[in-house]
Amino acid sequence: MNVEKLTCFHFRNYETMSFSFVPKCIHFLYGKNAQGKTNLIEAIYFLSHLRSFRTNQMDSMIMHGCNEFCVQAIVESNHRKEELKVIVDHQKKHLFRFQNPVKKYSDFIGIENAILFCPDDLSLFTSSPKNRRRFIDMELMKLSKTYTSTLSSYQKLLKQRNQALKQSNIDECLVQIYLDQMIEVQSVIIKQRNEFLNSLMNKARELYPFFSNEKEEIGAKYMTFIPIDPDMKSHMKEAYDKVFEKEKRYHQTLIGIHRDDILFELNENPVCEVASQGQKRSFVLALKLGLAQIIYEKSGQYPILLLDDVFSELDDFRKRQLIEKLPRDMQIFITTTTERLNINWNREVRFYDIEKGRIKEVLK
Repeated sequence: MNVEKLTCFHFRNYETMSFSFVPKCIHFLYGKNAQGKTNLIEAIYFLSHLRSFRTNQMDSMIMHGCNEFCVQAIVESNHRKEELKVIVDHQKKHLFRFQNPVKKYSDFIGIENAILFCPDDLSLFTSSPKNRRRFIDMELMKLSKTYTSTLSSYQKLLKQRNQALKQSNIDECLVQIYLDQMIEVQSVIIKQRNEFLNSLMNKARELYPFFSNEKEEIGAKYMTFIPIDPDMKSHMKEAYDKVFEKEKRYHQTLIGIHRDDILFELNENPVCEVASQGQKRSFVLALKLGLAQIIYEKSGQYPILLLDDVFSELDDFRKRQLIEKLPRDMQIFITTTTERLNINWNREVRFYDIEKGRIKEVLK
């Protein structure tokens, strides 16, 4: 998968920007801080996820003094051209594919599949369980439309059951009807999340030694409210029976996959308690490259890889290790404020200077 052309209007500090990029190439984006390097990869990420990795406030992405922004791209996917466009005003997102409106976010997310590494990713280990669930869910949503619909069904059922529990006279039969359906969809979601996490960790374990000199073991466990085995539905029914009286008092569903978590481990200890910043960085890099490999195996093409400030805490040896581990068939964007790496490239590489929202290719 490749972004062949990216166009931005009134996006961050880009008043008008349109630039073509080379498929299966490493693009180094150089420049001082606050010049627009991260804004450029944020635009690519936004087309993939319909959200920013920097803010939840869409208004902050609109250039000062403007009413909306537009990000659009021509994307090559499995030898087909995709024309994607998103216009964001102060009210909502407007999605277009080949200039035709797209109503459902789920029909748009993942058409352009991009994976990001940025410094804030290290908070994956210390932030709330919600962020770790989102990490898994977002990738599964891009890989499987059925997962998207199943998760949406659960969220709808959870909302309906909570509304039923909030009534002054609780209709226990109605609450049970919602619960029976919730048990069905939760068993599917738990199975998919757990299998995906296990596959991802198998890839990450192979990659981690390339980024760490130490002989550490990395791992991850999917933490849910029941044992993960063929009798999950029976376990769920028993678990909900035990808490039902409490749920009636609190007027809400107290257990379920909306409270699940992922425990990342280093040498069988929680990463958040024992890992250094360098170890966390190596772990996340292994996860992201492992994810790229899973996407390749399922779709037949690599996603676009976005590496924001990835070199800031890597020595020259690890920088070379990282570059050498990047698949040659992958289009990659790397932002950096440092000088160009002095290594022998075994693939096509392009260099760009970014200053005050303007991008210019620099010849080698």
